[in-house]
Amino acid sequence: MSAKKHEQLVKLLSYHLTKMISESNGISLNYTLELMVHSEEIKGNELLQKNIAEFRRLIHGHQQGEVDISTLIGHPVAEAFFKFFKNFPLPYYEEHIHLTGSLSADFIYPRLMNLLNGKDRVLYENEIKKVYGESALPIQTIDDVDNLIRLKEGEQFNTYLKILFLPKLILNSRLAHEEAAYHMAFDLYTKYNVGNIRLKFTLSRSSSMQAESIPGLGSLTEEDVVMGLYDGFMRFKKDHPFFQFVLSPSFRKEPDFFDKSVFASKKDSFLAQVSTILKLIEKHPVLFNVMNEVDTVGDERELYRKTQFEEMKTGLRKLQYYGFSVRSHHGETWKNLRKGVQSVDNAMNIWHIDTLEHGLSLGINPNFYFQRLFQRVVELNHAETPVVPDSQEWNELNDMDWGGHPEVLQKILKGVPISSSDETLFLKTKFHSAHEIEHYQHDILNRMLHKGVSLTSLPSSNLKLTSNFSIYKDHPFSWWEKKGVKLAVGTDNYITLSTNYIQEMLILLFNDPDNLKITKLLMMVTKENRRPYISHLLWDMRKKFQPK
Repeated sequence: MSAKKHEQLVKLLSYHLTKMISESNGISLNYTLELMVHSEEIKGNELLQKNIAEFRRLIHGHQQGEVDISTLIGHPVAEAFFKFFKNFPLPYYEEHIHLTGSLSADFIYPRLMNLLNGKDRVLYENEIKKVYGESALPIQTIDDVDNLIRLKEGEQFNTYLKILFLPKLILNSRLAHEEAAYHMAFDLYTKYNVGNIRLKFTLSRSSSMQAESIPGLGSLTEEDVVMGLYDGFMRFKKDHPFFQFVLSPSFRKEPDFFDKSVFASKKDSFLAQVSTILKLIEKHPVLFNVMNEVDTVGDERELYRKTQFEEMKTGLRKLQYYGFSVRSHHGETWKNLRKGVQSVDNAMNIWHIDTLEHGLSLGINPNFYFQRLFQRVVELNHAETPVVPDSQEWNELNDMDWGGHPEVLQKILKGVPISSSDETLFLKTKFHSAHEIEHYQHDILNRMLHKGVSLTSLPSSNLKLTSNFSIYKDHPFSWWEKKGVKLAVGTDNYITLSTNYIQEMLILLFNDPDNLKITKLLMMVTKENRRPYISHLLWDMRKKFQPK
């Protein structure tokens, strides 16, 4: 099919989707597709019938784990859904997006070339080679940049944090931050109908972590960063008055992420940044309504102990007394599942967070998780293969309570064949671990519901940056929604992760085709709670959208 005919097909499908969604008031995906099959207009068009029937089969295959999400996303019916969501009259709320991983290659390239063609070329080239390897150079085209800033298949969290380095090089002035904010707002609105942005950004990049050392930032101040972002978003708002944004300074949780040449401890460093935020608001009162929250980010696999949370507690309390809310990345990655749940528990109890970002450790089904672990480990043991130290299996096995039988654990770890009675003991041990953690999860979720703590869901980020579920349909969004958790949607670093806001909406819809209503999804991503008004807008779309 030619590109022109394909475009015509997608447009016609989108018209019929819009018509059916408005007439049936945004019911579930499967019901919507079934009604379309029975539509007289579609019955009279063999090509439309074929595409809808094919897409229904693919959706079914996806639920069985036989069809991957990329096949669905690339189908003409999915493209029609994309068009429908892009044309929806209300803009969407992007509730979790980071600055560095959401700048496109065409924005980064000319600014990076200015650095690489300048007097410090060798310095920048050496830093780039340290992070990306010798093959990263030379950088000659936009495509070269695009290749470096995108996470590849099989790469996970450690690589993800490293490849955010390239955009950080160009964010070296107030003007650079202003241009970045405007570019982001323009792209997100024109391409994905996002009109509300909650931006995560680094207030200060001072660090004793060598991998995070950024050249060329000596004269960049916190005020440059904040006011640059503010000016860029306000410039976009001048042309688009509906546009809203929140600046959410994000602080790395890792113990070494502070300037040891200036501060004696992480606590002192964080308190200094808290004072900087409050002074900025005092100096620039316009910030009061757009910078009234903070977030914590970073690799949390070793950050789950109460003492580690105490380092930032005093600073967060001070901000809370000045009216700030606290959001935190927790339950995204973990050393073992129990510690992943524990980190969320501590964030709630010690930091008194208002919103949990990611929270994946609260959505993993422990019974399935530990049964699969049991199967993998038994298979290794039958092959007399030792468990790899510090692997997921190693960490989970060492976290289990083996009672009076530590010798069974040692056999398993060393690849020494275990007896049938040992295997039964292993089975019982993992069963009790799963039961305890499941109880722990529900306790925290119930406290979240009681306290009104919301959760931001990031399906693509969770799938690509962790190994805790292999296919999108296993993401816990629908389970959280059924449990009554207050949910929002974000993309994280959408360029780095090769996704976008509407694609995340499609993923959620395709993962739960029987239960997630299109109207419910629209209400969630627009924060419009008046269901009749959503129905009115859908009807207006039907009237305005006529095929040619």
